[in-house]
Amino acid sequence: MPNWLLKNPECVLIHIPKTGDSTIKRSIWNSRLDGPEYRALPAAWEPYFKFAFVRHPLDRLVSAWADFTQLRKFKGTVDDFVGIVVDQSIGFDERRKTAAESIRHHTIPQTHPFNCLDRAEYVGRYENYVEDLNYVLERVGMTVTTYSAVRKTEHNGWRPVLSGETLTKAIAYYEHDFETLGYSRP
Repeated sequence: MPNWLLKNPECVLIHIPKTGDSTIKRSIWNSRLDGPEYRALPAAWEPYFKFAFVRHPLDRLVSAWADFTQLRKFKGTVDDFVGIVVDQSIGFDERRKTAAESIRHHTIPQTHPFNCLDRAEYVGRYENYVEDLNYVLERVGMTVTTYSAVRKTEHNGWRPVLSGETLTKAIAYYEHDFETLGYSRP
């Protein structure tokens, strides 16, 4: 995913889609940023505090599906969507040109090396967003009393949406996320 240098105050956001990062970039930092940088962080960004947010892999997957159906005009079912997500033959890097490549780009595992999550000094959790975001803001010396959620979608989590073979595929695809990030598998 793209990494961003947030400016005034400076820090690095390691962007994982559907974890609240658009709110950070657009509502809190008001698009005061440099980037994107993919696959690695520039040496010039090394001195800055680096952070990321993660989310339960299946909730993140369903949030991405909701984003693509509600905001990006994807017409497929959740089964169709997961079929694209797990299809390793579809590209996902910054050169994405097709809808399927964009879906893969937004849903690769959070722990995939492309995302640079291992470079984060602090990893907050979407499930504890307000408290973890307040820690980040305090850490960089910023005070924010209000902000608006950006790109928020409507859904009720993964349980009403994922089942059967689709659920099995999704769990297998995000196995490393479950293991590394400490989220419970269904």
